[in-house]
Amino acid sequence: MGIKTADRTLDLVELFARDQRPLNLSEMAELMGIPVSSAHGLVKTLQARGYLYEINRKQGYFPTKKLAVMTNSISRAIPLLDKLEPHLSQLRDDSEETVVLAKQQGDLVTYLDVFECNQSVRFSPISGEMKHLHSTASGKAILASMPNHEREMFLRRAPLEWRTPNTITDVERLRQEIEMGRQRGWCNIEGENIPDLMAIAAPVKINEEIYVIVIGGPIQRFKPLVNEHAKKLLTVCNAIETQAIGN
Repeated sequence: MGIKTADRTLDLVELFARDQRPLNLSEMAELMGIPVSSAHGLVKTLQARGYLYEINRKQGYFPTKKLAVMTNSISRAIPLLDKLEPHLSQLRDDSEETVVLAKQQGDLVTYLDVFECNQSVRFSPISGEMKHLHSTASGKAILASMPNHEREMFLRRAPLEWRTPNTITDVERLRQEIEMGRQRGWCNIEGENIPDLMAIAAPVKINEEIYVIVIGGPIQRFKPLVNEHAKKLLTVCNAIETQAIGN
């Protein structure tokens, strides 16, 4: 359960990112589903800290660049990413598809970094997105890397929610998919989380922690090259583990 003030602050940041325009108090309150008085208090706090400024009374407020400066500073200091970036950007260039670094967080997987390809039609996830384990290639790779008892505990307790018509919601079928992926070293999805998206993922161990590297793209373009992409993916995972990145 989130803390209300923190949730509202993040909701406001995401609202500006989505709408990309100034907002007055009544618009914020309506779009966030909160009282105008609550929106006013939130805005005045952020304004006092230099994160928002008032354009004028009619147009309302918009973020300053302080948030971008702070987040960029944090991004540059994220552990491992500076060392992994050459490997992951090269994988993106070699595969000509989008590459994602992910890690398990509870019963979800979080996208830590995204290396988006230059194709006009492409997989375009966002850093910080959180996805279900059962319907993503990254999630399946995480499940495949778990000890058997942990994986079985997850399969017994987790609701296998429907995401698309191709989502696997049958426990036994999912178990078979995971085992297949475990044996060959990489897992895949085909339209199970996003229609028309195919992705493959493999786990990589860094400092005794399991991360996952994903390659994804449109099914029509990706599927004929899936084995080639898998070879490149496993080569990168082996290189990262061999170099002991993060030690």
